[in-house]
Amino acid sequence: MTPDQIIATVMALLSAEPAATSFPVIASGGAKAEYPVSLEACPRPLPATEIEGKTVICGRVDVPESHENPEGPRIALSFAVLKAHTQSPAPDPLIYLHGGPGGGAVRDLAGIVVPIFEGHRARRDVVTFDQRAAGISSDMVTCFSTFENSLVDLFQRDTLGSKLEDIFAKCTGELKQGGRNLSAYNTVQNAKDVRAVMQALGYGDYNIYGISYGTKLALEVMRSAPEGVRSVVIDSVFPPNARAYDTNILPVQEGVQQVITQCAADANCTAAFPDLEATIQRVAVKLEKNPIPAARGRPEINVVTLIKLFEDRNAFGHWPNTTGHIPLIVTEWDRGETGTYDALASGATARAPDGGELLKPFADKLTPDQTVIARLLLEGAIGAKRDETFTGYALRSLSDSVAKSAQGVSSLAQRLDKAMTDAIVATRSKEDMLRFASAYAALARQKPERVTLKALIEAHLPAADIAPTLALLDQLTDGDVAEVFAAVSKEARTIYKPIVDMLDLMVVACTEDIPFNTPEQMQAVVDGLKFKFLAKMRQRRRQPLSALPFHSRSAAFPRFPRCGEKRHPDVGDVRVQRYPDLNRRGAAGGRGPEPGHSTRLSRGRTCGNRVFAMRQGHRHGLCRTPGCAFGHRLHPDAEADIHPAVELNSRLSRAIRGRP
Repeated sequence: MTPDQIIATVMALLSAEPAATSFPVIASGGAKAEYPVSLEACPRPLPATEIEGKTVICGRVDVPESHENPEGPRIALSFAVLKAHTQSPAPDPLIYLHGGPGGGAVRDLAGIVVPIFEGHRARRDVVTFDQRAAGISSDMVTCFSTFENSLVDLFQRDTLGSKLEDIFAKCTGELKQGGRNLSAYNTVQNAKDVRAVMQALGYGDYNIYGISYGTKLALEVMRSAPEGVRSVVIDSVFPPNARAYDTNILPVQEGVQQVITQCAADANCTAAFPDLEATIQRVAVKLEKNPIPAARGRPEINVVTLIKLFEDRNAFGHWPNTTGHIPLIVTEWDRGETGTYDALASGATARAPDGGELLKPFADKLTPDQTVIARLLLEGAIGAKRDETFTGYALRSLSDSVAKSAQGVSSLAQRLDKAMTDAIVATRSKEDMLRFASAYAALARQKPERVTLKALIEAHLPAADIAPTLALLDQLTDGDVAEVFAAVSKEARTIYKPIVDMLDLMVVACTEDIPFNTPEQMQAVVDGLKFKFLAKMRQRRRQPLSALPFHSRSAAFPRFPRCGEKRHPDVGDVRVQRYPDLNRRGAAGGRGPEPGHSTRLSRGRTCGNRVFAMRQGHRHGLCRTPGCAFGHRLHPDAEADIHPAVELNSRLSRAIRGRP
């Protein structure tokens, strides 16, 4: 950030204009009466340069639970709009459709949405929303009473698996008893939500960028709710004809084979590791029988560690240069050594070189004066980058503090929470603590009111602690009371998250992808694995993507079958011609859907206006790749501008020549 940008951001934070000035349509309740809009605070932390109410706004769009029954029950979808960085934006924004099902996006404005889509804001607004049963919107299918009564089980992760079917049965029972229509939680209704959200926010034409499940949703928008769609980008495709849950293990096998194949094609790698495949298979057997013990300040290395090495090697935010080190890592593990893996896991490969290290390749070409000047410039640039990181942290801290001050929040909220916790822990009674924890967690779904906190204190705290705690409660502002409830909500959702993530996925997946995916098909895929050790990945997943219990737990959910032409990825001549940027961004070198999906989609007989692109060495969610150029995607007549694929061979060679 330049000094002028920092000054402008600080001044804007201290004197932010009301949302009605920057987002008049949204602040006034939305553009469509049948989909009313309400505002709420954006999740923190926000990106450093965002000013809530000026550059970003968040809230809820109220839509029918079933779009075929607009007079029936309603649900509220969480959204965020990031304003374009221009006073004359293009009228057609970009909407990001997150993956999952159940992934969510609004809580990830700082970590995912802004870093990925910031470039588009030079010309247009960027919109995202948490789909039904996802992210912040997942409260609509969160069975709070069941979770509150299952707190002990939720804390005992080692035995939670055996309790899940019972918890899911109680959970779906609670939702149905509360009037929730679980059959309405499917991709067709999600597609109609996309149209409703964009209309409610006041947009006409718009562009779609979908990732993973978001690509399946994008295709369904084109089929079921195409009004206003101008262009579509589908990244890491999950088409409706993919048996993704049965075949989810196959892309990991492809990744293992790719490393082997590319090593064999590289002379240096072949010389250093002449039979890499046999080494990997041998190491898998060894680690299964005799894991390398936890030591060196690091956990045990077992067969799951081996799988994770391949599965996560191109993951967003994972250790850099993992792929190039894999041959050496597994060879060392074969000998019982861990040096290279430890260096990678410790972040040694992520350390930025200093000025002197950057200049080493040019040492014999520079005069002493040139060396001094070049080093001063490089060290200054490195220091400026470090200062920019600090500036970002400081701006986010100021933004959070200003927001809390505006809401009347003080430190008393934390003091009250600590006083209640200390008082109940001091009882040393397991029963009292569990009763308090259940009642405390129940605040997560209640309206913030002082009288509710008073009742909690009087009902559960020891007699000697009631009066001083109530005295402290009396000092809280209304903002402090709301902050207590918000803190409880955040803490409770952290406890519930593993099972909520499963539930959010299964509400949609079990409804429309079972029995299209079956235990028999999944088992056949596992039985046919070339690298048999990959079957062990089922043991480490908390989400049921590659576990047979996924099918048995689906019995608690209704069915919304998609069959015949409804599972075909093509969407019709007229519609496709209206969206001339239908692109498939592959995940070569990482995880993606079943082999052949991209080919079937790219050759679809009706997808005439498409561009097909892949990049090696990147995994699910290609648009997360730093420097990837997809500038053409919102310009229908432009040629694809894709950076050349980075060949893995060169990285393997570099890793071999410069072994850590």
